Amino acid sequence: MIALQLFQFFLALIVPGLLGALFFSIFARLTTEIDWRVALILDLFTFTTMITGLYYLKDVLTIDDLLHEFTCLSFTRKYILLSTAINIFYGIISGIIRRIFFWIRRRPFFSNL
Repeated sequence: MIALQLFQFFLALIVPGLLGALFFSIFARLTTEIDWRVALILDLFTFTTMITGLYYLKDVLTIDDLLHEFTCLSFTRKYILLSTAINIFYGIISGIIRRIFFWIRRRPFFSNL
């Protein structure tokens, strides 16, 4: 039973990052490959955003408070949906920024640098 819960938490943390990495690769290069390193970076940004939001909005100040929030089933569903939306947003923004930087780098003005 504990192994199933740990697997569910693992999927709740990893799958949204994979979706964000998919949107990153679509908006950055117009491909559909998923880079696991991008997924982990987006997961780190999303986890930091979610922990910061819990700190300021729900007054989660200790690890015990955090574990209490994680054990609530409705919080897990809300966390998965919100982290998926945040990861997709981060993936789209990061992909657009990457595309802009590579477009600027290929311009003739910067080719002599």
